[in-house]
Amino acid sequence: MLPVLRRSATLAAVRGLTVALLSVGTAAHLGWVLEYFLDTGLSPLHSFPGELSADGQPHREVFRMAEWVAGAAFLLAVPPLLRVAPVHWQGRLTVAVVCVFALLLLLHATFPPDCAPSVSQACRNRDNVSVSHRIHHVTSVLLALQYVVGPATLVLWWRGGWQAIPVLVLAVEFLAWAAMVALGLLGSWRFVGLAARAQLAALTVLLCAGMAYLLTIDRDVRDRWEDVPR
Repeated sequence: MLPVLRRSATLAAVRGLTVALLSVGTAAHLGWVLEYFLDTGLSPLHSFPGELSADGQPHREVFRMAEWVAGAAFLLAVPPLLRVAPVHWQGRLTVAVVCVFALLLLLHATFPPDCAPSVSQACRNRDNVSVSHRIHHVTSVLLALQYVVGPATLVLWWRGGWQAIPVLVLAVEFLAWAAMVALGLLGSWRFVGLAARAQLAALTVLLCAGMAYLLTIDRDVRDRWEDVPR
């Protein structure tokens, strides 16, 4: 039984590393909360969180670094997550979503917008934006969609009480995404910041649930092996 026990201990270590990296990523991804403690000049109700890192904004480097650290931590979590995730395609799909999410965060942080449109009419009417601004816009759209896709993949394979969490998060993410789309079609971006931050907050809940899930599975596995006769 010793080889099996060693394998169980190895998986526990990998699972612990995964949770540690996800914890760092989640904490860094909450960097946008600092806007409530720093003078950013932006309204949390009417501005996109990405505007916090726009050129010319105070504390832009703080928000860029937080997002970059989050992306790097989530990307580093992918290999160990592949080791502990279920081998069925739904589990692998979830890991793939985490990987894409990490890459989008890195792109989002590396290519900031030229200006903050919520506080600048000139920025909203500006046509000659930089490549960085365009990349940031595209990654922002993809991230908003990613926030919907992420919980949807967990709904496919989480069971019991666990499944209720991604279902609720998916509902919040979809409603927030739909609200942003509707506001865009109406040509009014008022309260778009509220919807965008609801997406970020819901994602934090999902990430914390994911880490709790990994720790619970780890505990259940240890308990089973402790009951095995030596």
